Amino acid sequence: MLKNKVLSQDSSRNIPRIIHFVVRSRCVPEGVAKAHNAGWESVSKDHSILYHDQQSIDEYMARDRRDWPAVASVYKCAFDSMAKSDLAKLMLLWDHGGIVVDMGHVPRPEFEEGNIISDTDQCVFEMTREGRTNPRFAACQAGHSAVYAAIMRFLTVPFVDYTHKFPYNCAKRIDIFGFAAGFMAENQEIDGKKSVLKYKTGQLNGTITQIHTNGTFGELLETINFQNDTLRDMELELIGASEQEHCMNRAALKNDSYEVDIASLLDVVGYKTQNSTCTSPQNFIGSNYNEGSIIKGRKIPKFVHMTSKSQCFTDFYTWSINKWKFDGYSLFMHDDIAVDRLLSREWPEFPLLKEATSCIATGAGLADLWRYLVIWEYGGIYTDIDNEPGPKFLNASLITDDMDSLFEQEGGGFPSQYFFAASPHHPVMYHAVHHTISRLMEVQSISEQMVPFVTGPGALKCGVESTIDNGYPSKGIYKDPSTNRTITVVGSRREAGA
Repeated sequence: MLKNKVLSQDSSRNIPRIIHFVVRSRCVPEGVAKAHNAGWESVSKDHSILYHDQQSIDEYMARDRRDWPAVASVYKCAFDSMAKSDLAKLMLLWDHGGIVVDMGHVPRPEFEEGNIISDTDQCVFEMTREGRTNPRFAACQAGHSAVYAAIMRFLTVPFVDYTHKFPYNCAKRIDIFGFAAGFMAENQEIDGKKSVLKYKTGQLNGTITQIHTNGTFGELLETINFQNDTLRDMELELIGASEQEHCMNRAALKNDSYEVDIASLLDVVGYKTQNSTCTSPQNFIGSNYNEGSIIKGRKIPKFVHMTSKSQCFTDFYTWSINKWKFDGYSLFMHDDIAVDRLLSREWPEFPLLKEATSCIATGAGLADLWRYLVIWEYGGIYTDIDNEPGPKFLNASLITDDMDSLFEQEGGGFPSQYFFAASPHHPVMYHAVHHTISRLMEVQSISEQMVPFVTGPGALKCGVESTIDNGYPSKGIYKDPSTNRTITVVGSRREAGA
């Protein structure tokens, strides 16, 4: 049997001395247990060794989480054992920190001597001689942004990639762990063995350490010469084919409720404290809540959301905005104070949102992130204030009660970002927020970031692509196989908002 060993931890150390393994069962052939226990014996003198078996890791991964609501379904429905194992190991690092290692490896002498991970290291990855990240090993403190990057990379790949369509192969593992190992950081050489990557000024504090193997793969870890059948027997079991099909009908994003917390929304827009004072010749346009705009059984609430620096407008904008005051609809005008109020809330489902917001250099970028959040949380229509309803959108009759989201097709073939509509907690908005956070963290210069790519239409396009595996959908209705939520695309820029 593979033996767990639990030691007390030094709280002054960033990365806990805990080594996590994920395995189908702790009951393995005697030769396997002997080789593994003996291999890690010297390290276990000052490290806890934890073998997470199938039952315990399945229960751990099945928990409802507000910070990562898609994790449970992606883990359960994964088509590949290694995908399940990698996601489980990343979640262990995110929650608890420590070291994760593939089962088929034992430490080499340098690892045993304790020189690999220092007390001040925050996140450590192993690099191959080709300069790529070796996914067999990672060590991080709990909640490190590099682990966030890896989980985000894992979850924003279209869900079907981990179920029916594509295998989870070595290239995908390297992509996920490699994305984390160089996440929005710049290199500072220490010596021939280690490089410390520091986060760029103005973004995040912290470091990533890369260990270079100098042309050998066995310097940090040594591969145990197990038979292939033995290794397969230690892999996590997958659910059956019939349950796989059932999986595709489950909601990867747990909260797919179409209900709206209207009290929260009214508080966000400052509905009770609106100040109608404007300097002539400007006109005041505030928020107007219609109790009939929330209809039981309707997916997209009858809300129109706009944002502007203030609620005072010239005659031209007043004329344009008034055209969006549809019968039975509420109009919510979010000024800068309201935008800040929404962004400053706690968002457990979007870790690092506040840190990412500090990377936004323009009001346009802030408005981009805000529009995804406000539609994610409350649903409705978003439109720029200089848009007018198109000829097929008079009184918003194009949006039916059973419609889940609506986008126009831009001239470049990607979904519209200046106008769209969606139900609360729609997966496109969820993925768009995560893509925006990731792109903000990756920019080389805050002052020179390309807003359309980082926060604008580029981020929304990737949100759509992560949902339906297509970033350039033409006119039609598309279904997210993991949640059964839908995307409706109309084929012309002037069909809805113009």
